[in-house]
Amino acid sequence: MMQKLAKVFGTLCISLGLLFATLAAQAFEPTGESFPASFKMTSWTSSASGSSLTAEGVVGEGYGKVYLSYDFVSNSADRNKGNFSGNLRSINQDGVMIAATLQGIWKRNGKSVMMYTLDEFSNGDMIYAEGVIDLIEGTLNFTAFPID
Repeated sequence: MMQKLAKVFGTLCISLGLLFATLAAQAFEPTGESFPASFKMTSWTSSASGSSLTAEGVVGEGYGKVYLSYDFVSNSADRNKGNFSGNLRSINQDGVMIAATLQGIWKRNGKSVMMYTLDEFSNGDMIYAEGVIDLIEGTLNFTAFPID
């Protein structure tokens, strides 16, 4: 009886191991339509609890002039990764203003900060975006993927 139970347990462990290995090999890769969004940093402030950043730029897809603000919080001992929240305001040539909430995670590597963000807009749009902040150049460059 114990041998049979040990054999079933061993088979179960192997099956679960193969399942997790398969899932880990299938990393998330966004697909579909996307558009670029580039910004210039206008301010950066730091405090004991984190950092704040503001930026602005012109974005197609009807957004026009876009203003961003982010609050970064570190959740690691080395202070090189964490989460963020933020806000966006945009106004296009027709005077249409859109607001958005910004939230996601970040990780610093040298002079670059990778950002992964899920954003909700007042016009009903939802966007997943991946971006890089160049801390030396003061630029933010994203690839934005609209969510249907």
